[in-house]
Amino acid sequence: MIVTRLIPNSLSRKQTNAVIRDICRSINYESLDKVVARITSTGFVCSGWASLPRWIDIAELRMADNELILSLSTKFDMDFDEVNKLANGLAAQLTDLFNYKTQFFPQKVFCIGWPKTGTTSITQALRILGLFSWHFSPWVIGCSSFSSDVSKVSLNFDSIAEYDALADLPICVLFRELDMSFPGSKFIFTTRPVESWINSAISDIENSIDRTGSMHAAVRWAYGINSIDREVFINRYTLHQKLVSEYFSGRSDILFIDLNEENPWQRLCGFLNLPIPDEPFPFLNRRK
Repeated sequence: MIVTRLIPNSLSRKQTNAVIRDICRSINYESLDKVVARITSTGFVCSGWASLPRWIDIAELRMADNELILSLSTKFDMDFDEVNKLANGLAAQLTDLFNYKTQFFPQKVFCIGWPKTGTTSITQALRILGLFSWHFSPWVIGCSSFSSDVSKVSLNFDSIAEYDALADLPICVLFRELDMSFPGSKFIFTTRPVESWINSAISDIENSIDRTGSMHAAVRWAYGINSIDREVFINRYTLHQKLVSEYFSGRSDILFIDLNEENPWQRLCGFLNLPIPDEPFPFLNRRK
């Protein structure tokens, strides 16, 4: 069985190529040292995408005029409704990545809040505001897979050069290096109370371990350990808050914001000097 979906695309060709490249990077990162996704002349093709059910044989994304074509083929006959539901969900995720109109923004914007503080939501909000944005880029520290050796990392900021805004790991840890490498940038520090944060963080990492058998590379690098440790996690989280607060003390190029307690659009748009959009703030990836 083969199902297809049309994905609207508002990005430029250069931006489209960057997103396709980083989707492939993300797929291969999840695949435990297996290169299962490869870029083609029109998009990418993948066999063995870890986030998709095993009954998906090949997933392919091809560029067309102002849209992309997603094709999913199954290894054997499947219930149509189940395949249809999967295709719809994947199409919605891809639409978020490709179908927003970007505008020129004169500065880089780095979201340096720790994971599980609303980094997915702030990334989507920046897309709504027209900033070409990406969330989670372990290749910046040379990690190409979940099992990468994090004792030997090397920084590569060229790998994120196309984007206006970036968030989550490893970006949040590298705020000093980014500040020096991209002078004049703006920084957004999302935060939340440690009691609610730790439960969300542990749940997210447990889900990752259930899928792959171990903590993945970027998380091991960020926490400096190979297993879940509530006390270590909390200490690292609070240390990050302390380091960011001290480093940016007295500066006006950083926004400290709790997305759950404040008016996010008003604070964010005021900081970036952009008009408030006429739509609700996107609260995404919330734990059920």
